[in-house]
Amino acid sequence: MKNKLFSTVMLLVLLLTGCKEGSSSITKSEEPSAPSTETSVVIEDSSEAASEYAGLIGMDTYNDWPSAAIDEYLLSHNVEEKVPALPNVTRSYVELTLDDPNFEHYLTVFIPGTNQAEDYTAILQAVNYQVVYYEEDDYYIGLNSETTIQIDYFYVTGDADYPDGMFIFIEALATNGGGTIVTPEGIPSVIDFATEDQITKRDALQSIWTTESGVTMTIDKGASTVNVGNLTTQNEVGYFTNPLRIYAGQVVTFTVPAEVQINAVLLETAGAWEKGDSVLAVTNSAPETVDFIAEGDNVLFTLFSPSNTLTFSLAAQARFNKITVFVI
Repeated sequence: MKNKLFSTVMLLVLLLTGCKEGSSSITKSEEPSAPSTETSVVIEDSSEAASEYAGLIGMDTYNDWPSAAIDEYLLSHNVEEKVPALPNVTRSYVELTLDDPNFEHYLTVFIPGTNQAEDYTAILQAVNYQVVYYEEDDYYIGLNSETTIQIDYFYVTGDADYPDGMFIFIEALATNGGGTIVTPEGIPSVIDFATEDQITKRDALQSIWTTESGVTMTIDKGASTVNVGNLTTQNEVGYFTNPLRIYAGQVVTFTVPAEVQINAVLLETAGAWEKGDSVLAVTNSAPETVDFIAEGDNVLFTLFSPSNTLTFSLAAQARFNKITVFVI
């Protein structure tokens, strides 16, 4: 079984067990399709593909886009939004995946045939999905505007267990999703990246911001291939302001004085840019210790149990205008 490549906690730079990189070949269709309204019916698959490829054994088989199976999965997690369909699907394979160690659940959909990754990107974007493409892995991640559905997809070719085709992973994010951000309980302590006035340590391996109330934000290089602030001997200015850039693999830690605890953190991002999206990067980086809500360019982390520290690793580059830590 193929597994999703990117976890919601951190970006895996290596393929998970059983994963392969997709082909780089691309095709484009003329028009994006609307979500399917047809009823999908499970059929018994007697085709050569099902018997020839071990990966397809045990998967439910449909003779069209499996809209009913997708809707059933989403509704079971209280998600009412729809997943857009690929056009002209004549065979699909579906399985509920519960054994991926990085995720609680998601629906695996396999569509044999040609590479439709660019087609599907256009379809998703036409209904306001934000899509990020990871070129190194030839892997796409889409997030709907309500932040209740994440769709990962890629094209596989030359695999012994699967015919050439599209893997589409659909994950319901109802428990940690979109909504309206309400000012959380606590005293706000603002870290403003309009200037470097709050930087108390400025280093390529570790940089620290400190507020007047003693709240600190530390960025460690961690497993990143990029220095903190992208500082180099050729670039001593770096990217610490307007906005601050935090890169994939870098570790962010908030700490507060012993007499108080962190209740929530509001991350005001700079939104999307030409190669990525800050909100998607942040929501994919949310630690298991928080619930989160994304609204517009902002993400609110609310700790399940208030603590003196909060740490998470960036799944992908994100850019920030301001971060507010609420302490109680």
